[in-house]
Amino acid sequence: MLDLVNNNDKIIVATSGGPDSMYLLHQLIKEKESKNLSLIVAHVNHHTRSECDKEALFVKSFSEIHHLPFEMMEINEYQKGHFTEEEARKIRINFFKELLHKYQYDYVVTAHHADDLMETILMKIMRGSTLDAICGIKSVENIQGIIFKRPLLNLTKEKIVNYLQKNNIPYQIDYTNYEENHLRNRLRKKVIPLLKNEDSQIDQKFLKFSNELQELTDYLNSKLNIIDWVVSLKDGFIDLKKFNSLDLFLQKEYLKKRLKTLYGENVTKLKAQTYEDIITYLKNPKKKNYLDLPASHLLELNKTSFHFIKKASKENYEIVCDDLVKLKDGILIKKDKYEEKSNFEIHLNSKDLELPLLITNRKPGMKMKVKNLNGSKKVKDILIDEHILSSKKDEIPIMIDSSGKVLWILGIKKSQYDLDKNEKCDIIYKYERKEF
Repeated sequence: MLDLVNNNDKIIVATSGGPDSMYLLHQLIKEKESKNLSLIVAHVNHHTRSECDKEALFVKSFSEIHHLPFEMMEINEYQKGHFTEEEARKIRINFFKELLHKYQYDYVVTAHHADDLMETILMKIMRGSTLDAICGIKSVENIQGIIFKRPLLNLTKEKIVNYLQKNNIPYQIDYTNYEENHLRNRLRKKVIPLLKNEDSQIDQKFLKFSNELQELTDYLNSKLNIIDWVVSLKDGFIDLKKFNSLDLFLQKEYLKKRLKTLYGENVTKLKAQTYEDIITYLKNPKKKNYLDLPASHLLELNKTSFHFIKKASKENYEIVCDDLVKLKDGILIKKDKYEEKSNFEIHLNSKDLELPLLITNRKPGMKMKVKNLNGSKKVKDILIDEHILSSKKDEIPIMIDSSGKVLWILGIKKSQYDLDKNEKCDIIYKYERKEF
């Protein structure tokens, strides 16, 4: 009996043709009438082995014999020119998503079993994964809006194969599952048999461990959701003081949860030391206002809060100043007379400059002679003093003349070339920034 399957369920059955999926499909066919089940057989032909076409034909023929709808996805090429599990997984998920939408079915069932669970838990432990990942394979899981159910997690491979052979149910064998060039295969061939020899009930103990750890992580996630509500500010920022007041364990787990959302599948690039470095950085009273993170991400800090973002690719530009200049975050307008004394209006004398004037973005080493300040100062340091977020520094428009002299950081600071109202000027520009 399949405990996760209810009366009147509409089910997409992921079927490779191997012993596990054929056992699952056979059990569903047995319960089809008594539970009034609607079944669609879904097969993915990865085209990675010469046997793939034969396996696809086998699953299709079996489906037709049992009068079941059959759907197949063929992967004829891969982006990197060769098979990768990550890409194949994305394709499979999209395939299942399309089928669920097309037929308005409820969920997808897969034939993961007790041996798969043991292998996965061991692999996750060996790779130093998070608690949530070490739970292994979940019996019910929502992946990108798709419900996956795995009703065979309490069955060993041995029991599945024995049943198939006893009942003369055909299946296909993928011999690459036993090649030792992959960690999972080595665990399957060498480690799992040793564990079973030591304890004939080891599969049930792994399942119990997985279920208890899942309960623990579910509880932890509920606490982290409350913490998120307490420490979160608008626009994705996190309250620094409230975060630093958390217990160290909760700080680490909250960061893992937050960064998993940001990084997605790339979260594996974050090591335990990354979280240690973030916590140390946030508690340092003399910290700079950003921390570089792996895979082109950034932690940005202002006085009382911080957030995580992906670094934007920088595109250098130069725009010649005309009567009206359209900028990413506003407009620059040429004026006939002095209107205001602020960092949003500059007053220049063409005799002091090399024309034309240009609007550009920040370049490494760029300096400005700041008005009412002796000597030059790096533009980078000016922006730091003004508490401009690192991700925004390269978006700030800067006015220069044709020789490269920095005249104005628009809306922030003016150079000594800016003239007062009683001084003669023949170039006036006003910056009007968009309000978001």
